[in-house]
Amino acid sequence: MDILEFLDNSPSPAWAAETGASLLKASGFVEIKPGEDVTVGKIFVRPHSGMLIAAAVPPKIKANQASFRIIGAHTDSPHLRLKPRAAEEKSGYTVLASEIYGGALLYTWFDRALGLAGEVYFKTGDAITKTLVKIDESIAIVPSLAIHLQRGINEDGFAPAKATALHALISAKQADFDLHEYLAARAHISAEQILSYDLSLFDTQKAVRGGVKNELLSSARLDNLVSCFAALSALRDTKTENTISVVALFDHEEVGSVSESGAESGLTEKLLHAFGRAAGLEGENFAQALARSIFLSADMAHGVHPNFADKHDTENRPRLGDGVTLKVNQNRRYATSAATQAVFHDICQTNQIASQIYTHRNDLPCGSTIGPAVSAALGIPTLDVGVAMLGMHSIRETCAWADLAEYQNFMAAFLAR
Repeated sequence: MDILEFLDNSPSPAWAAETGASLLKASGFVEIKPGEDVTVGKIFVRPHSGMLIAAAVPPKIKANQASFRIIGAHTDSPHLRLKPRAAEEKSGYTVLASEIYGGALLYTWFDRALGLAGEVYFKTGDAITKTLVKIDESIAIVPSLAIHLQRGINEDGFAPAKATALHALISAKQADFDLHEYLAARAHISAEQILSYDLSLFDTQKAVRGGVKNELLSSARLDNLVSCFAALSALRDTKTENTISVVALFDHEEVGSVSESGAESGLTEKLLHAFGRAAGLEGENFAQALARSIFLSADMAHGVHPNFADKHDTENRPRLGDGVTLKVNQNRRYATSAATQAVFHDICQTNQIASQIYTHRNDLPCGSTIGPAVSAALGIPTLDVGVAMLGMHSIRETCAWADLAEYQNFMAAFLAR
């Protein structure tokens, strides 16, 4: 599976975790069900729908040299998500009511061919179960209002009414449409069985390489599926003797990470303890191993924009194609410290990996990542690293193809350190 397939097969957080699990299984990783005993070897667990945590646990480990190398990323991206009982009639049309998830760049969601993907929960016998659905056809569109009906839009700026303007049109008629029946036909169950759903609208346009020299990658959800793919790919090939290598893909980063499957979930530390026990690390040995550990928060970075260069810092403005980007913020919106900056530069110099640095303009509020939360919870040094991109939080984003290999090479070197 290459990055293009990974992106196209991951239109929602649950699908990203499913696709990631398929990639790991194809590489010999064994799934451990939540609550089962963790074993040594290459394993993964899926505690919740959009969450995937994988590890390479060596069979023989020296307690006095043991440590963890952890890469964290997130499976979710800003988008439009269906509300419960989403299908409704408006002026004789049938639409799907949506809710804005995260900080989506809203104007990019208009006039795009949209599909629908996610999970359906249903009753079978006495049990509640779930299934994934993915509708790749262009079944929906959020239509713009004609300029003739809003003459000042290009001068006044685009500010859609969030409560009403983002309903997705699915039929030009007041159709006798039952969303549960539609989903049931796709899931091969009866409509009466359906209890709930978690469904995302997504852009049906596929991921592509572009640019006159084929040097760009354009797709939905580069933030942060590029990091997820690079981390899983690096983990597949890792071989260490005294290091437990971990990749943790969380959900809900775009809305604050406070959930059962987010980066602030207590599951992370519990699973680290489980991986440690499998390797014979408990009590003081585990605590000492954690003290020798380091966390890599992997998330995309802002590349300098050719048309808006004044929006970037004057000193550290990464360009697409110039390598892996270290993100630094002295107010710890990013978790990188001077100590972990040194680790970053040492890895890049030792392995001849192209690198650059991003810092945010002082007069603009800075975004954040899972880095500060995980670093604080585990108490271990943390790096915030990513790939420079354009159009962050747009329905379609762009990065450089060459940076993907550099990113994966950096992660592989990090895990082997």
